[in-house]
Amino acid sequence: MHGTGKRAEVLFHTAGAVLAPLCAMALAYWGASYAVNGGPHSSVYFGNAAVTVAFFGALASGFLTDTSHPLQPFVAIVTSLVLALGVVAVSSAVEKEAMRLRGVSTRCTVLDVDRQVHTSTYTDSNGISHTTTTVDYKHRLDCAAGRPDTMTRDEKKAGKGEHLQVTYDPRGRMEPLPTRDLKGDGSWRTLALVCLPAVVGVRVLAVLAAVGEHRRARRRLYQRYPYLR
Repeated sequence: MHGTGKRAEVLFHTAGAVLAPLCAMALAYWGASYAVNGGPHSSVYFGNAAVTVAFFGALASGFLTDTSHPLQPFVAIVTSLVLALGVVAVSSAVEKEAMRLRGVSTRCTVLDVDRQVHTSTYTDSNGISHTTTTVDYKHRLDCAAGRPDTMTRDEKKAGKGEHLQVTYDPRGRMEPLPTRDLKGDGSWRTLALVCLPAVVGVRVLAVLAAVGEHRRARRRLYQRYPYLR
């Protein structure tokens, strides 16, 4: 593609390399903030839905990259996965920060732990069935503050009869969690800060590499066939 058409294509892919990650991360931040800080009549599920849209948008953003350079498909896949991880990191960091700011810590006794297994099956376009299994642990609690009475986590935090310090959201917009999980956990925040510039930087470099490859190929063509100039 030559002239104006090629410049328009480069601008499109450059805009996609910059704007798509920005939009995905901004939507994730807004959705997570809405879910944990929304008003009394606002739905937590609406905020979580926005984060979910941002996650799948991050995965799909690789389709906006140019495919004329051999490395572009690899760059598109890897950066899309990193961007999706960044969406998860933003959501987790927002929730952890909100819990640190307004969470209430209380001493609880574990009355019982119910191990819950969730199995889902789906069939792909080739007719092959796939089964995924997740395990949750529902802790029934007796807390000094009178709440919460349950806490569900993806791993067992304490056994029956054991004591556990639990932090809960007095507004009830976030799931309670062990207080120790809030201490010194800056990994999600760091990941959220690193993912966006990394993805944008790599994608812009990939666009520039594709432009350079196109120019080199055009020069070789003109050297071989000067009359095409």
